[in-house]
Amino acid sequence: MGPEYDFDLDGEPRTLDISDLERVERYREAGYGGSVADALYNVGVRRFVFDQDFFGVNRGQTLAGRALPVKLHTYPKTDEVEAYLEDKWEAENDGVHPQKELMRIVEAKDDGTVLCFDTGGDMQPAHFGEMSCTLAKAHGARGMLCAGNVRDTRYIAEMDEFPVYTRGTTPNWHGGWEIIEVDQPIHVPGHLSHYVTIRPGDFVFADFDGAQLIPREVVDEVLLRVEEIHEEEQTERRKIEEGMPIDEVYEEYGVL
Repeated sequence: MGPEYDFDLDGEPRTLDISDLERVERYREAGYGGSVADALYNVGVRRFVFDQDFFGVNRGQTLAGRALPVKLHTYPKTDEVEAYLEDKWEAENDGVHPQKELMRIVEAKDDGTVLCFDTGGDMQPAHFGEMSCTLAKAHGARGMLCAGNVRDTRYIAEMDEFPVYTRGTTPNWHGGWEIIEVDQPIHVPGHLSHYVTIRPGDFVFADFDGAQLIPREVVDEVLLRVEEIHEEEQTERRKIEEGMPIDEVYEEYGVL
């Protein structure tokens, strides 16, 4: 079960007949944290901001894309647990590691997905690294939101078109975890609420200002509003830079 939204719209939200890669590019071109937040607020979405601890490893890159939720479960790292997990994978997945199953799902999705990891609050190991990011990108993913740790940040920071936002980093991967659910709703720490629910098909947007969720029902409506804000602010910015009198600024645009 995911959240129920009470959108503040006149009629149905607008939709676009475009690919998710086109959506990603248009969000990156016109969007920034403030405009996305304003558009979300104006369509009636609340509690959409993720915890402010999330930060971008690839500084300056904007994350945008269709959420692929992934739920992890933590285990103590022992020989007994290793044996248990191997037996579990053999019984449930024909011996295929859960991460391999995840990559198969990435490959099957339309290009433009963002891997979203719910680690259940576990901050001991690194949950993803650069080689895994490279593999996901090669098969269509366009970034990651990790509510845990990543590693290999030296190389992640050099990746193009694969922004990674995370709550932490650590060189250690030894911690005992496995992927237990993919493409099911997850709960990630929130800023204005205890958590934000990410459902399959929702969109994620993140930049220097922070990370936000865009509900799947209004992804295109919010994009169109973001583009309208971008166009309006270009004009407003030019007038202010050219010396528009202060009284006129506040009369025409209100509080900035």
